[in-house]
Amino acid sequence: MKSLLRFLRRYAARNLPHYALGLVALLLTNYAVVRVPALIGQALDVLGEAGPLAAAAGQSIALELILWAVIVVVARTASRILFFNPGREVELRLAIDLFRHLLALQRPFYATRKLGELVSVAINDISSVRLLIGFAGLQVFNVIVAIPMHLAQMWSTDPVLTVWCLTPVLLGAIYMQRVVSAFYGLIRRSLELLAGVSDRILETYSGIATVRAHAAEAAMIRRFDERSDAYLAVLLHLSRLRAFALPLLSFTGLIGAAIILWIGGDRVIAGELKIGALATFTALLVSLVGLLTAVAWVLTTVSRGLVSLTRVDQVLDTPTGVPPATDDYALRAPPALELRRLSFTYPGADAPVLSDISVDLGPGRTLGIFGRTGAGKTTLINLLTRVYDPPPGAVRVDGHDVLALDQDRLRAGLAVVPQDPFLFSTTLRDNIRLRGERSGHVRGADGEAAREGADDWAEVDDPQLTRVLDAACLEDDLRALPDGLATVVGERGVMLSGGQRQRVALARALYRAPPLLILDDILSAVDQGTEARLVAAIRGLRGRLAGDATEPTTAPTTVIVSHRTSVLEHADEILVLEAGRVVERGTHDALIAAGGVYARTHDHQGAEGDHD
Repeated sequence: MKSLLRFLRRYAARNLPHYALGLVALLLTNYAVVRVPALIGQALDVLGEAGPLAAAAGQSIALELILWAVIVVVARTASRILFFNPGREVELRLAIDLFRHLLALQRPFYATRKLGELVSVAINDISSVRLLIGFAGLQVFNVIVAIPMHLAQMWSTDPVLTVWCLTPVLLGAIYMQRVVSAFYGLIRRSLELLAGVSDRILETYSGIATVRAHAAEAAMIRRFDERSDAYLAVLLHLSRLRAFALPLLSFTGLIGAAIILWIGGDRVIAGELKIGALATFTALLVSLVGLLTAVAWVLTTVSRGLVSLTRVDQVLDTPTGVPPATDDYALRAPPALELRRLSFTYPGADAPVLSDISVDLGPGRTLGIFGRTGAGKTTLINLLTRVYDPPPGAVRVDGHDVLALDQDRLRAGLAVVPQDPFLFSTTLRDNIRLRGERSGHVRGADGEAAREGADDWAEVDDPQLTRVLDAACLEDDLRALPDGLATVVGERGVMLSGGQRQRVALARALYRAPPLLILDDILSAVDQGTEARLVAAIRGLRGRLAGDATEPTTAPTTVIVSHRTSVLEHADEILVLEAGRVVERGTHDALIAAGGVYARTHDHQGAEGDHD
């Protein structure tokens, strides 16, 4: 209930005028619904008296019936618009807030939550919340308004019959109250199982190449069937509960109708009740039972919506894990980078991944990180970029503790090229212009801003894009692609090779001309010829990425992680990591002269190159 109240305050409160008008429309609708049976009863009584006056009175009642019928149509339509449309708006706002929060959450959150579950929350649960605030909200208010009106009209018609016929109906309502708790638990379980099905689908599709390579299709289908069967079993259980509840409520209504005919018929014969009143009472009871039957359907929607709201709230209430910024510093020029006795242990782990790492790197300088697999290179990159937060004071940029900086402003000033880059299923051009930069587009003739991809965006020369394509050695690849920069690269860049994906990611980073550039083993999937060109390009970053060739530029402060010594030759300082510790440090020439791990690896890689 706490989640519901908070949700209503945050999202539904702004639509109170719509709901107020909708409630007025419901009042008018239900007044018309109970008024029509009363008019029919009056008509029967009047027509039973016969005579010319009776005919005139009957015509007058008929005209009033037509009027109320029109009012029912108009008011009922208005009530649905006034309740359903805000539900769509709430769904949109909730989806945007959830998406924004998911973007703000840090890596530890995603390490504990499955992608399929988050997709289910973002799609199925938010849709259920929309039904809760729209359809279910309308029905709940309708029942709250309609039942008292029906009871009041029935009581004014005949109190004795009201007491008699409502007894079985109330028994059915008590049964429905007991069913609600079972609905809630089953719906919670069904949403969990649906999330599991979604996760299985996404996981299988993401690894479809592995599945086919190992001929594991049958095993994947079997596992999918197991989860689907469990989900189906819960849905069938829900259907059985609902299927039994509906006939039971209908049965109680029939019992009530039988009581009306039995007791009401005796009273009509005895002259204590008019035939019109009996007809009015019967029509009202049928309408009341219809309302209670609708409640059985609404219960499922309400239960599902409340469970979904709880699941959405669990994600929205998850702290982002980002400490508040206390320093307004922003990266605008190549910074000095400093590590002070940096040590780090992953949450839940026993041993540290990095231990006592210190380094001072001046602005525009290059730091090389060398080490075998598992040495801690990627962890160091994750701490520099605040994928994981380092200890206070351990990582400093221009003398500012990165923990004190606003994370968005920090990341706006750096660019990271990971070893396994992610490309979106869009054009090569849009993958490079990931942040929506429009330096290579002009507005339409009307001068108004146009949406991305619209026809009135005219492509013009983009010197920055041309420079980064050359620096990333992509020009030859573009000529081989069917549509050049307009080629859609497919999910995760499936149309490109591993080396091409790495170079597109490098071009993406260079396009932003960041003050701080971090390269995580980006040459692991390229051939030696391309490697030599890329190394030369990285060495010559000074002046190559300027937006204006006439303006002098400063090379970014660069951190390069690589297992290839040839990539690190130009670095101003190289750290050699083993088991999270710095075992060697110095320039490329100094490390070669020292004859340690770095030198032996260099000799080995040189021998492999000569052999190739």
